[in-house]
Amino acid sequence: SSGINAEYGCNKYEHRLAEVREQQTCLDNELRYAHKELEKLKKTNIFNTVFHIWHDGHFGTINGFKLGRLPTCTVDWEEVSAAWGQTALLLYSLAKATDFNFQRFQIVPYGSQSYIQGETKFPLYTHGGLRLFLDAKFDQGMVNFLDCLKQFLDSIEKKGSFNFPYKIDKSKIGDQKGFYSIKLHFNSEEQWTKALKYMLIDLKWALTVVAHSKRDK
Repeated sequence: SSGINAEYGCNKYEHRLAEVREQQTCLDNELRYAHKELEKLKKTNIFNTVFHIWHDGHFGTINGFKLGRLPTCTVDWEEVSAAWGQTALLLYSLAKATDFNFQRFQIVPYGSQSYIQGETKFPLYTHGGLRLFLDAKFDQGMVNFLDCLKQFLDSIEKKGSFNFPYKIDKSKIGDQKGFYSIKLHFNSEEQWTKALKYMLIDLKWALTVVAHSKRDK
């Protein structure tokens, strides 16, 4: 009887040991998976977390800020300037992450007073009013930003077979359906807002491409 009990106890112990080992193996696998995911997260999409590009009707938005204005929907210039600040920071960050250097210009992200540094300082912000129409520097700042964006997108396209949805031609951006000017002067608000939306869509694609290339390394 004691022999049977001992054998039963031994079998019970071995069975429990097997259960513990199985649990340990599962735990090891879970830890390995968690570690792998953590490493992937470290490499990947910090950009998508920090920069959220979306749309709100006819407007492209970045981190909730509308970029553009319409006769039917007046957006405060403070919001437009804040959106430009986020946009400048995104392109600046993408260039840094890929060791890309812009020709002719430097992007200086400075919140809602960001600017492009060339032979002089070109603002990516405005307070509106009469000054906006008397001073073309805001227009030139946006054109110079588009120049920087084209340089960056071209560098990505040269590396692979990826093509961005909208093409940039000097101060205009668009596709086979039409190109729209990024300048405010001699332009309608609708067309200006459409150009800005196209620009943000290209930037969203660039963000995704860079995030994937970082994750795959």
